[in-house]
Amino acid sequence: MKRAASKKPKGAQSAKREAPSSHAHYQRGTRLEAQDAVAARAAYEACLKGDCTHLAARINLARLLHADGLLKEAEALYRDADEPSAILYFNLGVLLEDLQREIEAIQAYREAILHDPGMADAHFNLSLVHERLGEAQAAFRHLLAYRRLVQLYA
Repeated sequence: MKRAASKKPKGAQSAKREAPSSHAHYQRGTRLEAQDAVAARAAYEACLKGDCTHLAARINLARLLHADGLLKEAEALYRDADEPSAILYFNLGVLLEDLQREIEAIQAYREAILHDPGMADAHFNLSLVHERLGEAQAAFRHLLAYRRLVQLYA
């Protein structure tokens, strides 16, 4: 016995097939970043419109917004992520430093290290923030961790 297929207008079926997937928008964004940041941002926005949980698109879009000086928009994208990520927290830490919110930057870098203990750059940035805050012992501890990781992966 044959099962009946649901009826859809021909135009709806072909339009659905022609619409790029969220991942296709993401891939387009990664290809465009080097030559056209504005078009890359639009591609990442289209990706997130179709799949608001696409973590890589969220991170890349927030990074581009940050680079363009749109710090509040970038921060909102980072903070609205559904999934934790070392890179996301690292980038958030950099952004928070740019906003001169060092205590929050420390928390973001610690989260980055929690999700990727081998993230040497997070230790390095933590060292610099602690040094600026006059916390020599913490600065030294993270500088040593950074050096140890760099030597380990060299």
